[in-house]
Amino acid sequence: MNCLYGCKVIWAQDRPSADGARKGRLMMFELLEYFRGRQSEMLDLLTEMVKRESFTRDKVKVDRLVDFLEAKLNALGADTVQRTTQAEVGDFLLAKWNKNAPGMPYLFMIHIDTVHPIGALSTMPVCCEDGRYFGPGALDMKAGAIIAFEAIQALCQRGQLPNRPIHLLITTDEEIGSPYSEALIKELAADCALALVMEPATKEGAIKTWRKGGGKYELVIEGRASHAGIAPQEGINAIIEFAQQALEINRLNDLKYGTSVSITTVEGGSAGNVIPALVRAQIDTRVLTMEAMHDLHAALTDLYPKMPGAKVTCTRQHHRPPMERRRDLFDKAAAIGERYGVTIYEAGTGGGSDGNFTAAMGIPTLDGLGAHGDGAHATHEHVIIDSLPRQATLIAAILMEW
Repeated sequence: MNCLYGCKVIWAQDRPSADGARKGRLMMFELLEYFRGRQSEMLDLLTEMVKRESFTRDKVKVDRLVDFLEAKLNALGADTVQRTTQAEVGDFLLAKWNKNAPGMPYLFMIHIDTVHPIGALSTMPVCCEDGRYFGPGALDMKAGAIIAFEAIQALCQRGQLPNRPIHLLITTDEEIGSPYSEALIKELAADCALALVMEPATKEGAIKTWRKGGGKYELVIEGRASHAGIAPQEGINAIIEFAQQALEINRLNDLKYGTSVSITTVEGGSAGNVIPALVRAQIDTRVLTMEAMHDLHAALTDLYPKMPGAKVTCTRQHHRPPMERRRDLFDKAAAIGERYGVTIYEAGTGGGSDGNFTAAMGIPTLDGLGAHGDGAHATHEHVIIDSLPRQATLIAAILMEW
């Protein structure tokens, strides 16, 4: 069978139904075979999403994808689909199943914005090659949305959705740090029993049991301008002050223990014959633990001038707390996966996600549950096609058994 854009897909052969001993429940390998039989439909839906380009900063284009997914969620039988209008980015969607059931909800966290500018499809056309599906935003993270949809749909059709509320949140600002959705994410997570983050797995196919936290800082050095030839002694050279501060900041790196501090952009000076009065720099920080984040924040905000009369200010503009590793969550997910023929592995990453917020709140969080592949944010971004049914099986199993 061919999906859109000519992707060749092979259907898995259906297996005979198990006898009454299964007691109304799909046996483990039957569930995996079921989703393998849905692979073509999953790819078709992925193409529908990918061709609706959704660069974060283009609200109009992102909302076209939101419109499409709002209809999709209603078709999946959600009790309610709430749309939250946004002024600067695409609107958010919150779908709920079993909204009146007892127990704390399970919360799916999905973002549909991408880093690829509108028009990327012209240079990154959708295609399938050697078991891989290529397209902008396919891996990060439109395929993750499809995996969640498929798992929920299958369990609804079979009456196997757990008798507890299931919430699915779609946001549109994750690629710029979630400045508009962070408060909503925290509000929803505060009352949930499990957060399922549909970000892609690692390049090696592992779910993410830890993520570094990160903070963005602005360093401002204020000196005093003067004529570089007539009265250099009257100036306070902000660039020289910055150079000394840069060396101090670089010493805060502790790469062995996961702490990195990187000055990423610098601008300063006004003219070739003027002692510079102002320098601005951006600093990127990454840490593994909350303790390291607090220590690093204190060090950066306590910087003091090296030159008399200079002024140094370092301000944190945005941050995500680290998602610290919890082996118990991985062990539980791995045991469930094994019962359904899906073996999972764990790893971590220096990049952040919305799972950082929920994990820092103490909410059990599983991240990297989306598709396997490589090239996120790059021109060779792709999904490993046979990971789609595999991950849908894992999600369905976790919903049933967690």
